[in-house]
Amino acid sequence: MSPLPVDGITLHGGCDCSGVQYKIDIPSLSSRPIAFIDEKTGEESRYPQSFLDHCNKCRRVSGAIIQAWLTVPQDWVEWTQTQNSGKPITGSTQDLIQLPKDGEPASMAVTNYVSSPGIVRSFCGRCGTNLSFVNLERDMGGDGKVATVDIVLGSLDGESFDAEGVRPDRHLYWDSGVGWVMRLVTEGDGGLSEGGNVPRHPDGERNVLVF
Repeated sequence: MSPLPVDGITLHGGCDCSGVQYKIDIPSLSSRPIAFIDEKTGEESRYPQSFLDHCNKCRRVSGAIIQAWLTVPQDWVEWTQTQNSGKPITGSTQDLIQLPKDGEPASMAVTNYVSSPGIVRSFCGRCGTNLSFVNLERDMGGDGKVATVDIVLGSLDGESFDAEGVRPDRHLYWDSGVGWVMRLVTEGDGGLSEGGNVPRHPDGERNVLVF
């Protein structure tokens, strides 16, 4: 991802109804674990990682033409859920992704969806905001690996979403991409129309153009 400040930074986010909120405490650069080492350059890339995802499954689950993620170590994230009683409960990512027992009524705002074997996607069961993705085989750590969680980038609060270094810097599942979406994210909206940029309208208007 684009460079974050060397010093620590805290990001905040959550769902639209505030039933599920989170904060991400990113430590200073020297304390951020290595995510991977580039095979060609040998350069170390550290967490967090931010990327655009062209996977068909993520497109369908999110309902968006493309999904964007922020991958962070699980122990950087603190989740706060509001119980049906209105009481806030703070916990870890592992607390968040717990699946209810059969017949057990939901008492928390979050709902977990197993979209594929071992894949848990969490969203707010009240307002529907998509929040996170965990691969139970890949992301839970052990054997020297860091336990991670993919946070839906668009669920960040406005100030955090605009923070230095948060924007994605790579595409994943590129081979699964849809042609016009791939052109949009690489060429801009000029890639959508043979006549140049598509019309642009101000907030709340469809019959007024922005020039």
